[in-house]
Amino acid sequence: MPIVALAAAGAGLASALLHGALLSGSFGAIILAYLAQLPLFLIGLWMGYTSAAIAVVTGVVALVAAGGFVFALAYLLVNAAPALIMTFLAQHNRIGSDGQTEWYPPGMLITALVGIAAAMFLSLFAIYLDSPGGAEGLLRRGLETAFRQLGAPGAAGNADASATAAVMAQFMPGVVAASWMAMVIINGVLAQGLLVRFGRNLRPSPRMADIDLPPWLLGAVAIALAGAFMPGNAHFLGANLFLIFMPAYVLAGLGVVHALAARLASRGLLLTATYALALLLGWPLVIAALLGLAEPWLNLRRRFGGGAGT
Repeated sequence: MPIVALAAAGAGLASALLHGALLSGSFGAIILAYLAQLPLFLIGLWMGYTSAAIAVVTGVVALVAAGGFVFALAYLLVNAAPALIMTFLAQHNRIGSDGQTEWYPPGMLITALVGIAAAMFLSLFAIYLDSPGGAEGLLRRGLETAFRQLGAPGAAGNADASATAAVMAQFMPGVVAASWMAMVIINGVLAQGLLVRFGRNLRPSPRMADIDLPPWLLGAVAIALAGAFMPGNAHFLGANLFLIFMPAYVLAGLGVVHALAARLASRGLLLTATYALALLLGWPLVIAALLGLAEPWLNLRRRFGGGAGT
């Protein structure tokens, strides 16, 4: 077997092993499963899209044998297929008018990831449209059952469980999708960073300061926000799509911070403080999202000179 195919198969088995840890049912298995995309990104961003495809097939076959078809399908939809798509897009390039290689831009990579998350959510919505209460009703009933099993029995407890479940079900898909997008981005960034460290990367690392989102996405955000203030399915769709779109603007806002930092002597301090506060407090991410939303009018990155090197 050629060494490339062997390495790709090994990456697929490593990914399957990480995802397969969920079969143990332990809490630590969740952390391992969170990194299941890392071997796929490593092989794809190192040896190319074909190698990533071999890894995905290997991982799926291994998980069918270990956990069954449904378990392997979940791996394919949540981990393998998105990593494969993002790897494929990341390798797109063309020769510009100046003779330099132009790689698929980071803003479009982020937009593609948002599109995948939105498509998953809309598919869920459509599949359960005929169920009582639709996807929202299904989530609400599932959460109610879980809360009642965990809590003390009684009428008051049941009422509290129902109220809490009703609130959570309205926004749960968007929150889960945003968390999933963070997982994909973290695994991709880790893989690219490791490859750059050892000089094995196919493409240069995208610069945060180069994140430029398409104008139509801002229109989609406005429509989703309007829907969030309407009743029924419009509210459920709008609120969750808005949450799905927001990570793109968080990253765009952080790109503005990177562009500013490139002009300061204390660049490292500013970036470290920004990310530390975001991780510890959370609310700086809201400011970053607002900054990303306002950037098309403020043009701060252009005023900061694009932030070369960030």
